Amino acid sequence: MAASTSNPSQELNTQLKAATDLHGHFGPFLALGVRMGLVGLRALGAKEGDTKLRVKVMLKYALPFSCVLDGIQTSTKCTVGNKRLVWKESKQLGAVFQLKNGNRRVEVDVNPAVFQELKRKLAEKPLDEEVRRLGFDMASRSEKELFLVRHT
Repeated sequence: MAASTSNPSQELNTQLKAATDLHGHFGPFLALGVRMGLVGLRALGAKEGDTKLRVKVMLKYALPFSCVLDGIQTSTKCTVGNKRLVWKESKQLGAVFQLKNGNRRVEVDVNPAVFQELKRKLAEKPLDEEVRRLGFDMASRSEKELFLVRHT
């Protein structure tokens, strides 16, 4: 499936379902990971499964933040196993997408205000249904609200 499509909402729904199937449940950080992957693909003009694509994710490697990894793996097909996805311990939450042997790259960071909002809401120990609602909220917000995107 190409990163660009005539029906982006259908592509997003397909990717969210695939990510949920892989991950085992649906929540906000999984949704953010899927969305980050799709932003990175589109920004580079790459396709899901492109073997030249590399992704480095910066995050705190702890639940629930690490759920982002499964979302990115689902939407890009860059995985830890195929060595096209790596992560680095960080207090921020973001990813760098780059085509191997290419000089173009894109950095996609979660908007710090959104990140703080999620951390605050999850600290309240919400029930599973509320976590799912937060996931749908992250899936439906605009990219401009969710992410800071820099082309370098």
